[in-house]
Amino acid sequence: MVKEHYSDAVDCALSDFVTPSKFRTVLFEQHNLPGGITEIPVEISLTKETAAKLSFKVPADGILYGFARIKPLVREKFGVNSAKLYINDWEVRFVLVFELGNQTEKAFYVKQEEVIYLIENCCRVPQQR
Repeated sequence: MVKEHYSDAVDCALSDFVTPSKFRTVLFEQHNLPGGITEIPVEISLTKETAAKLSFKVPADGILYGFARIKPLVREKFGVNSAKLYINDWEVRFVLVFELGNQTEKAFYVKQEEVIYLIENCCRVPQQR
């Protein structure tokens, strides 16, 4: 069952915001380090079913960390200079949540296939190959 918390969220293509060429994963130990000047931190939460569809082993908690080079896009679309992106697996679909620097959130729904494509085709740490 899909949660109603983001009832105002609309469907969109994940590629409207982030593509594999602009995304890289990092290890848990690196996720609190600052990214590049055009990057925002990303946290992807996967169910066991979705994690099993990937070509590499996902940590037991199902969380992958990374950075996306989309800070200029976030500034243009939302008018803020800082944000964090969460991509959460809700089983039926994924919710893409931008936690904006002004204490607000903006959410969108994206397809599981798009998230899997992003993860499989981005620049991954060697432990995920």
